[in-house]
Amino acid sequence: MMNFFQRLQMFMQGRYGLDTLNKFLIGLSLVLYFVNIFVFDRLAHFIILLVIVAVYALLIFRALSRNINRRSAENRAFLKVYDPVKAWVKFNIRRFKDRENYRYRKCPTCKAVLRVKNKKGVHTVRCPKCNYEFKTKIR
Repeated sequence: MMNFFQRLQMFMQGRYGLDTLNKFLIGLSLVLYFVNIFVFDRLAHFIILLVIVAVYALLIFRALSRNINRRSAENRAFLKVYDPVKAWVKFNIRRFKDRENYRYRKCPTCKAVLRVKNKKGVHTVRCPKCNYEFKTKIR
């Protein structure tokens, strides 16, 4: 006798499943659900519920789709937007955590972001990308 997970695995063969866009849609629906808790206008509450249902319908459609090439193309297009935003958020979180020990400066020639020790005074910094030396002042 086959258990539930084996049956589910057989059902999902040839179907697209979960990817980054689907995970983002799950997160979006959860955020909308929690926002909807604090909305007291009936019309706005109903509209947000409709959007949540539409997001779940899209999520289920994408996960159960057999058109794998089309779903992969949608995910690649999403990642072109998602990855730079994710990298920017990660960089700024790291920058916030390092705020006591380091300062971040841009190289004037190649625009690379360099991490400089947080010591008062004028420092000469060499860019590892273009080997340009420039002076920076830290207060």
